[in-house]
Amino acid sequence: MSSQPVDRPYRGISAEDRRTGRRARLVEAALDLVGERGVAIVTAEAVCSHAGLTKRYFYESFADRDALLVTLVEDILDDVRVAIADALTASPDDVGSRIGATVRALVDTLAADPRRARLYAETAAHEALRARRETALDEYAQLLLTDVLRADRDDPQQQLRARLVVAGTTDVVSHWFAGDLALDRDELVAGVTAIGVALAP
Repeated sequence: MSSQPVDRPYRGISAEDRRTGRRARLVEAALDLVGERGVAIVTAEAVCSHAGLTKRYFYESFADRDALLVTLVEDILDDVRVAIADALTASPDDVGSRIGATVRALVDTLAADPRRARLYAETAAHEALRARRETALDEYAQLLLTDVLRADRDDPQQQLRARLVVAGTTDVVSHWFAGDLALDRDELVAGVTAIGVALAP
């Protein structure tokens, strides 16, 4: 006879659904803390306190605070990728429109949740997030080459241009969300788009 514990429903909610719910509460709590005071304030203790959960439940879902923060960034990047794909599908088929649609999708996706926008803006200041940011720059440079510029991915000059556009856009958008650039959203998108078009092959 099996000695494995049986996860029984509690008040009609399965164990798996309870775990999923606790994880969602931890994610929301972490985002709240980032939105209020930035990435540096996020600790397992602070997140659990904000979520009203014990640390046992934190480690049920995440190995440590860095794992939680990286998960939050991954969620953002996934949403941005989907938004860009949708925007490109609806965009007129010229390079300027494709670049503009890509920039708008990035900015609008982040602007939809100021907590996530602040997290995005602060990724360069946190070691674990900085590493994921660097990987994301490579991923988006490839996306830019393939889906936006439709350029030769193996051409070093095209790779150079794509990296400049992606890294520059990431830096500018981060500073804009941090309040360091006195531009409205349309001005930001137009400015970044113009630079992207100027660097396009």
